[in-house]
Order: sequence, then C-alpha cells, then structure tokens
Amino acid sequence: MRSFTSIAVYTLAVIVIGFPMTSHAASLEGTWSGTGFVNPKDSKKQKVRCRITYSRESSKVFGVRAACATTSNKFVQTGRVLKVNSKRYIGDFYNPQFDVSGRVRVSVSGSRQTVSFSSLKGRGRVTLRKR
Repeated sequence: MRSFTSIAVYTLAVIVIGFPMTSHAASLEGTWSGTGFVNPKDSKKQKVRCRITYSRESSKVFGVRAACATTSNKFVQTGRVLKVNSKRYIGDFYNPQFDVSGRVRVSVSGSRQTVSFSSLKGRGRVTLRKR
C-alpha cells in the first residue's frame, strides 16, 4: 500500500534528482543489524535492537523489513526507501501490530548506517552494521 506522499516523493525525486545507479546503491541491499533507541510519545525512551533487510525493487527503490525488540516488545515493520543520493535514502514504514506509519531516513557510510524514524506516535534512531 503506497500513500500519496510516498508516490509524490518518489515521482519528484525521479524527475528532479535523476541520479544514475551506482555501486553505492548495491551496498544497501542485504541484512544490517545494530542498536539504538525508540522514544514513544506515551512512554519513556527504550533501548532497541534491530535487524533490517533491504531488497532491491528497482534501481532506486528498496523494500525494507525491520525486525526489532525492546525489553518489553518485539515488532516487525515494513516499508520502502528511495535513493536520493549515493549515501542517503528516504521513505515510509508501516507497523501493523501497533498501527503506526511514518517516515524513515537512512544515511550510509561504508558498512555502517544510521536509520532515523518518526511518526505521530514517537521517534527513534538505530546505528547498524552490514552482516
């Protein structure tokens, strides 16, 4: 299910940015894992552990599956990210278990990446390494 916003972001990026595919895009594909935090609006900040898998859908779009756990919950969310330059991606995620959707931003540097996510119900950030 794509929202109007994600379609608009994708269309705008393809029209305005039009970056060619590079070897950097291939480096996102695969499984990454690491730790960070989640900060729900109705609860206190918690440590989180995540394993995120990216699968190529096109030259600039990757599907995302994130399996994460805190001390009190386990959850899975899915989404898509769009390559906006050789080291940055932006997209949307959805978690059906808690009915949460929001924005995700990914910054890649070699075998490390930082993923920031936010929604109306909270925000978070994880630092990952490629496995």
